Amino acid sequence: MDVNFMTVIDPRQVRSIKKLQEAYLSLLLSGHHQLTIRQLCQEANVTRPTFYNNYSNILDLRKQLHEEILHDLNKSLTIINPKPIDAFTENELPENMVNLFKHISENKKAYEVLLLHRPDSLFINDVKNILRKYIVEGMKYASSKEQEMTVKIPFAVSFITGAYYESIIWWLQNNYRYSPKEMAKLLLKISLYGPFERES
Repeated sequence: MDVNFMTVIDPRQVRSIKKLQEAYLSLLLSGHHQLTIRQLCQEANVTRPTFYNNYSNILDLRKQLHEEILHDLNKSLTIINPKPIDAFTENELPENMVNLFKHISENKKAYEVLLLHRPDSLFINDVKNILRKYIVEGMKYASSKEQEMTVKIPFAVSFITGAYYESIIWWLQNNYRYSPKEMAKLLLKISLYGPFERES
C-alpha cells in the first residue's frame, strides 16, 4: 500500500497501523467473525491506546484499510499514454494493465481475504467501480465509435468490467500462475483477438 496516502508522519505510527491492518486480515482469514479490539491488539502486539490513537473502532480500521488499497488500485490504473487498444501489440503492453496485477500481487493478502476467503461486499463493489471507471475512460481512446460497435457502450462496459474482475479472481484462485506481465498480455490478447487461435 502507498504509505504516502496516510496522513500520519511518525514512522512508529505507520508501523502500528500496518501491524493492526495485518492483524485484522489474519483474524478474518483464520475464521473470526466478531472481532474485538482486544483480539486485534493481541494479534498485532500493540496496546489499546495505540489502537485508539489510529482508529475510533474496528469499522474505522476496515474503512481506512479499504481506502488505502482502493487508492493504490485507482493509481495503478491511471492511463498515462492513451492510445487505441488496437494500436498495441502483444509485445507492447499497456503499462496500467501490468500495474493492475503488480498492485494486486503487492497486496495479495488483502485481496485474497476480502475477495475470496471472507468476501467483503463493500470492498468488492468499490473494486468493480474502479475497474468500470478505468474501462469507461479507456473506451474514450478506443478506435471504434458507439455507432460502429455491435453492442451499446453501457453493456460493453459491464461485460468488460466483469471479465477484468473474474480474471483477477481466477489469478488469485490459481496462486498467481502467471506474472503480472503475462496476465496483462492475456487480457490484451483476448481484447484484441478473442479467446480463439487466429487463422494463419
